[in-house]
Amino acid sequence: MDGKIAQTGHNGPPADEDILRQSLLETNGDLVSRVDALMDSMTRTPEVVDASNAGAVGDFIKQLTGANKESDSRRKATKEPYLAGGRTVDGFFKSLDSKLLDAKKKMENRLDVHLRAVAEAERKQREEEARLQREEAARLQREADEKAASLATETDLDTAVAAEETATQANADAVQAEKSASANAADMSRTRGDYGSVSSLRTFRTFDEKSVKRESLDLETLRDHLPAAALEQAIRSFIKAGGHTLKGVHIFEDTKTVVR
Repeated sequence: MDGKIAQTGHNGPPADEDILRQSLLETNGDLVSRVDALMDSMTRTPEVVDASNAGAVGDFIKQLTGANKESDSRRKATKEPYLAGGRTVDGFFKSLDSKLLDAKKKMENRLDVHLRAVAEAERKQREEEARLQREEAARLQREADEKAASLATETDLDTAVAAEETATQANADAVQAEKSASANAADMSRTRGDYGSVSSLRTFRTFDEKSVKRESLDLETLRDHLPAAALEQAIRSFIKAGGHTLKGVHIFEDTKTVVR
């Protein structure tokens, strides 16, 4: 033995990708040879194009274009069975996903109705408790003030101090009750299932898509929220529609070689 430890899979069959790559090389050997020949010819093309070689350069570009079209055509033809298989796989699982997501949405909508009712009931209860706490705190404060105003003996002083402490605590409890009454929807609606689920309302801002008016939409406010890709798409659309000048962008006329 040479002391080397064989790696797992060292003698295993070739990966599917390697088998496919080898099959593509064998099936498209002629195209590979054609591309290699063109790349070899590329090393002998002129660095500077002038009147003496412009026609030959155009012919060479046409050959490159033809080989490229042939390569793309074969790619599409070879890939189609795999795409068809992929579409079949996607269709199979998407049909299941669609059923699951539809059912999930329906159940979420039903749970929304219940949790909103739970949150509203909880809010009303907490608001009522806060109201009662405020009233009790006010009553105790009145009693404390009355005792403080009618001090006559040392016992009266002790009684007044105790009443003030009770009133102070009641006021603190009232503040806490008011804070509880203003809790968010998640705290008001949280519900737990027997198998570990926790349901609650999530508060978020959204908009009515039907309310969007293109002609009056405040685009200036949205300026910083528009992605670069959307801006570029809008600029291209503007140019395609015949636009020549546009504030904030340099639009110019350009030329590009076309070989047929």
